[in-house]
Formats: sequence, structure tokens, C-alpha cells
Amino acid sequence: MIGDPGQGRCRHDPFPTTGPDGGAGYPAVVTDTEQRRPTRTRLVIGAGIVLVVLVVLAVVTVTTSRSTPAATPTSTSSDPVAQARLDVPRRQAGDPLALGRVDAPVVLAEWGDFQCPFCRLYATSTEPALMRQYVDSGQVRLEWHDFAYLGPESVLEARAARAAGRQGQFWPFHAALYADQAPENRGEVTEATLTALAGRLGLDVGRFRQDFADPQIAADVAADQELGSRLGVGGVPSFVIGDQLIFGAQPLPTFQQALDAALARAR
Repeated sequence: MIGDPGQGRCRHDPFPTTGPDGGAGYPAVVTDTEQRRPTRTRLVIGAGIVLVVLVVLAVVTVTTSRSTPAATPTSTSSDPVAQARLDVPRRQAGDPLALGRVDAPVVLAEWGDFQCPFCRLYATSTEPALMRQYVDSGQVRLEWHDFAYLGPESVLEARAARAAGRQGQFWPFHAALYADQAPENRGEVTEATLTALAGRLGLDVGRFRQDFADPQIAADVAADQELGSRLGVGGVPSFVIGDQLIFGAQPLPTFQQALDAALARAR
């Protein structure tokens, strides 16, 4: 696993931002009077208990270190999640959600959400450089997966991009959504605005509307998110290269290092 799961990616914060009294979510302030309440006897007893606990822990640590063999690295075969990541590449000819040769030695799979600003950062800065260095040369194939979890407008955009993909325009639609990214879940992304975008990109609008409403597209969006969750994706963007999971919009050298290592293994 590469990257800090809490940095450089969009995720829902499971922790409250306010305390029970409606203020900031910090511990309550302890007054000086409250701090002086423990008596000297209690402090001595407490210190004695702590000392005993430390001695016991030291004995347990020494005994464990002498009796337990050194840990060995976990192999992919013993890690079902790592093995499942190896099975991620679709390698389907004519896949509208992929770029690059079907037989490229390495596949870079991305899970993304069109509302995520970190996904936009990766798509507009890092991805073009990876395209020039690896995809255009036939070494790497890019494959997109939806992780539309930031809200209902994420799902609308994911369905729209796949509808555009049925006309061979997934990547232009992908680029347009990130180029003019709307504020998250503010009501600015609707079926009408997405249909208008399809029209501006020259798509058959009638066919786009029909595909946008297709339950199979909605099912495919949900299936991609379920797959990502099983592989350890908990925020976006996230990437799978071989059995590795990369979290967040990491700097270009991070991707280069991971891809170069995967290419070396593929030789």
C-alpha cells in the first residue's frame, strides 16, 4: 500500500466536527481546582500501580521476543485481497473506459469520483504525464472504475460518463467534467446539465438520454464501487497496480516508481 489513506484524496470524515455542547470537537477544559483534587496518597498508590504494570510488561516483552520467531513477509498467495487486485485488469478490446494497448504489460486501474477535487488534480496534472510516458509508448494501459460515493450528483455524473462511453466519448466527457467541476452536491449537476454537455460534445442527445436511463449503467456504477470496497478502496482517487493499492493524488514520481517496478516484474 502506497500513500497516506487520509491525505490527497476525498473521503467522508467519520468523526464529528462539533462537541456534544455544539462547540468545537475538543476535550472539555479542566479547571485548576479540578486538577488539584487527587490527594498525595492517591498519587503514590497510582505511581506504584504504574510501576508494577511496567515491570510486568517488560517481562512479557522479553519472554515474547525470545520465544517468537521473526515475522516473515506475507506472500500474495496468502493475502486474498492482494490476489484479487491482480485480477482487476479487464483487458477488453474496445473498452470505452480504457486507454492504451490491450496487451500492455501493466494496467493502472483508477477508482474515481467526478466531484472529487483530488481526482481532478490527478486527472489534469499527473495523468497527462503518465499518458505521454507510459500509455503512448504501449507500456501501460489505463482503466477507469467508478467510486461515486460523495453524493447523488456523483452518481449522476458517473452514469452520464458511461452513457457517453457508449458513443465512444467517455474520455472527452471525463475531461469536460473535471475541466468545469461543479461544487459538491450543490444542485448544479442535473440530468439537464449533463444532457446539455453531451450536446456540446457532439453526442447523439436522444441516444444519450436513453443510455443515461438504462438500469444496466446504474448497476455497473454500483458494481465498480462494490469491487473497489472489496479491494480496500475507501476514498478517491485510489489506484491498483498489480497487487499494490495507491491512495490519493500522489506526486508523479510515486506513480513512476510503482509503474517502473511493475514493468520490471513483467519482463
